[in-house]
Amino acid sequence: MSKQRPPWLVVVLLVVALISTVGWAISARRQASTADAEAAAAVQASAHAGHDPAAHSHGGTAQSAPAIAPRDGVLAMTVPPLPKTATNFIWKPEHLLLGAGQKLTLKVANADYMQHNFTFKAAGVAKNLPVDATTTIRLTAPSKPGVYRFYCKYHLQMMEGAVTVQ
Repeated sequence: MSKQRPPWLVVVLLVVALISTVGWAISARRQASTADAEAAAAVQASAHAGHDPAAHSHGGTAQSAPAIAPRDGVLAMTVPPLPKTATNFIWKPEHLLLGAGQKLTLKVANADYMQHNFTFKAAGVAKNLPVDATTTIRLTAPSKPGVYRFYCKYHLQMMEGAVTVQ
């Protein structure tokens, strides 16, 4: 009788997958708790500065980049190509400033080598951004002041931005 051995390659791959998943989960939890703390600090700071304490943060990210307001209701955005040494995809600009209920036309140019997506749930938008193309996206800002998150559905936590609604 011969004993059947476990396929070692399969065992090794399963162990690597398990370790990767645990590492990702820990990293995601740390990012979420940091983002929640930043959002709470931003709400508290705005309350102390005399702003409406009922204004709230959506998405939990406080962007450090200055907010960019559109001109005549139009804003040009880009997804620049990812340099070989980079690890995160980005939006340019990554932080938008809009008035409550403001109508906006985004012209998003995807200069990267792969497809991306612009998802902004607060405005009901989810649109793919083909490579080497400019995509026009029309939306209306949320009616409540706050900070709202937008992102690429393919690169979630690596590629997100914010809309501050005043």
